Amino acid sequence: MRPMGDSPRLESPSKRPPRHVSVWLYTFAGIVLGIGAPAGALLLRVLSGAPGPAAELRSNSFFYLYELVGTCAVFGAGGFAAGLRAEKLRRGRDHFQELSKRDPLTGLANAQAFQDHYRRSVDRAGRFGEPVSLLLLDVDKLKALNDRFGHSCGSAALVHVAQAMAACKRADDLAARWGGDEFTLLMPGADATAARRQAQTILDRLAQTPMLHGGLSHPVSVTIGTASLTAEERSEDLFDRADAALYAGKRAGGSHLEEAEI
Repeated sequence: MRPMGDSPRLESPSKRPPRHVSVWLYTFAGIVLGIGAPAGALLLRVLSGAPGPAAELRSNSFFYLYELVGTCAVFGAGGFAAGLRAEKLRRGRDHFQELSKRDPLTGLANAQAFQDHYRRSVDRAGRFGEPVSLLLLDVDKLKALNDRFGHSCGSAALVHVAQAMAACKRADDLAARWGGDEFTLLMPGADATAARRQAQTILDRLAQTPMLHGGLSHPVSVTIGTASLTAEERSEDLFDRADAALYAGKRAGGSHLEEAEI
């Protein structure tokens, strides 16, 4: 496990209006343009020496009404079609942006998304005096699974751990695959007690639910290092302490929880 270096900042998704709003905005814009056609025709006739606007409207009311309805319908339909196209493109862009933040195997956040969220959470902890905790998880004996049952079994074990993390984490926590057989769980607002309880919940769930693969039941376990950060401490201290706790647990034989020293 390596300390986190600098990487490009991934902006958190901004609040957007409901998806259908932009379509109707395009439609409204089209209708406004449609109104401009008969209005422009009226202005040109008045400028060319025709009677005043009121008299011109009275004498040619059917023409202007027909043109108004027709152009508004055409331009409005065009605006609606353009809005649908723009909405489709935006959804495609959002979909690929979301995929770029996900680990393709497990569906958890990837390392880049985790790093950005980590920095923002630590910054918030410093500003508001809130705790933040970090769990580092390492899958035990993954190489043995790969060697004995094939890499598909090892991949299934990673997915199994990811599902356990997703099921156990709080709504505000961020679960991520750090790389290889390593995972992270960031817990904003959580102190050491909450982190320890969360780690034990994950261990218990994995112990109670072995992985089924190839018609066989495979026990999957992890070693977890935890560390908590107060507002006065540096972000590197949190990650380094959790990293040290994780490897202390691995040296002790794995498959258990190891807390960082305060």
